[in-house]
Amino acid sequence: MYIRPTMHRTASLVLTLALLAPAARAAAAEPCKASLIGELPVTMEGMKPLVHAAVNGTDELFVADSGAFYSMLMPAAAEQLHLRLQPAPGYLTGVGGTARVSLTTVKTFTIFKVDVHDVDFLVGGRDLFRGAAAGLLGQNVFRIGDVEYDLANRVIRILKPQGDCSKTSLAYWANDQGLAYSQIDIDFATRMQPHTMGSAYVNGVRIRVEFDTGADSSHVALDAAARAGITPNSPGVKPGGNSRGIGAAVVPTWIAPFASFKIGDEEIRNTHLRIAERTGHYDMLIGADFFLSHRILVASTQRKLYFTYNGGPVFNLTTTPAPPPGASEAGPEGGAKNDE
Repeated sequence: MYIRPTMHRTASLVLTLALLAPAARAAAAEPCKASLIGELPVTMEGMKPLVHAAVNGTDELFVADSGAFYSMLMPAAAEQLHLRLQPAPGYLTGVGGTARVSLTTVKTFTIFKVDVHDVDFLVGGRDLFRGAAAGLLGQNVFRIGDVEYDLANRVIRILKPQGDCSKTSLAYWANDQGLAYSQIDIDFATRMQPHTMGSAYVNGVRIRVEFDTGADSSHVALDAAARAGITPNSPGVKPGGNSRGIGAAVVPTWIAPFASFKIGDEEIRNTHLRIAERTGHYDMLIGADFFLSHRILVASTQRKLYFTYNGGPVFNLTTTPAPPPGASEAGPEGGAKNDE
């Protein structure tokens, strides 16, 4: 999910939660180790990773959305929690178009068992989660440290490396178990450009990828697929169902054969990928399907992403017939709900 223009007070939650991190030590040559700042148990609702947090003492479920610039509440949840709304500059852009938003300030937001005061949330858009979650947690929460997404084992961990880690692999679980792992370089993340971005290859063509736990299904943007020689009219391409997101429009998708998909040292040959219209600054959105089939550490401190394969299908290629005209808009259409 993308938001424009700049929101104010984006640093307050990050700075407060950063106090959870162990104090840095002066000895730069100290051996590298990673300390656990906190962890969030995860419940998978379909392809949505849900975590608990409290709003003014009321426990709520939130979607852990690494693709979201900023944390957000659904309008119905904000109303139920009796939160006061005020106009917000800007709008949200994602699957299905744009949506106007409001801003609210939560007096006490509790996460990682810590109370954080006066936390801003965006409020707006369609009810993406059909009441299953009050909203989503974005990068203003997850950028407080390196983030390990271990969705197969139902947990997200926030880690803080200490000592000299410049030449050390931070994929500690792979190191401990003697597992092979892959790594890629990622962009330097800032408060204003927090998304996790890297590179991969489809049919040998280099593409830019964004890692987004809030998207049910990975997909390649149509123009990027075209550079790799694939269009909706190519041989073997089939309808992939419709996608709904923050906007009101329905976005069609297709399932297309690709000769190869390669990221890091991992390569899949003669595979199928979903393709769809671009909704962000990426060539491919890597969604919760990839996160479930891999254990992933976003090591922002090193500008690297580490991952190991868990087994099973890498991509969610599920399709179902679209609902008839006039059917309820609640929920995904075509089984592919790429919310961003």
